[in-house]
Amino acid sequence: MTVRRILQLSLVFLAGLLSCAVMFFGIYSAMAVDVHFNPLLSILYCALPILSLPVFLLTFVFRKLAALQAILAFAYLAVYSALNWRTCSSLGDCGSVADTFLLTCRTHSVLAFFAAAIFSIAALVADKQTSFRISPK
Repeated sequence: MTVRRILQLSLVFLAGLLSCAVMFFGIYSAMAVDVHFNPLLSILYCALPILSLPVFLLTFVFRKLAALQAILAFAYLAVYSALNWRTCSSLGDCGSVADTFLLTCRTHSVLAFFAAAIFSIAALVADKQTSFRISPK
């Protein structure tokens, strides 16, 4: 096994582990969230993380879906920030929209979602470089 192949397998393993953790967070959120406050955002807040692992697994069949993981991560960040803003504004605790956004960026679920997306794309790039160098001319 070459170093490049070990690196690629490590990236796939980390992306899968983080995707699984994000999915479990989404399942936990689906059981605990109050959907009555804002139904659309609450459903998206739960559904986007749950889709993380299925999208990761589908990238083995359809390689271009690795970009979808990143799109889901950005959508999750937007939804989570909007929910945080609505919650703190209803309580009268908000400083600014930027503060709420930056606070949301530092949460474990957002960081794990983005790390899963980055590792998925990095594994795809490493796989393309490996297959490109191995292919005969």
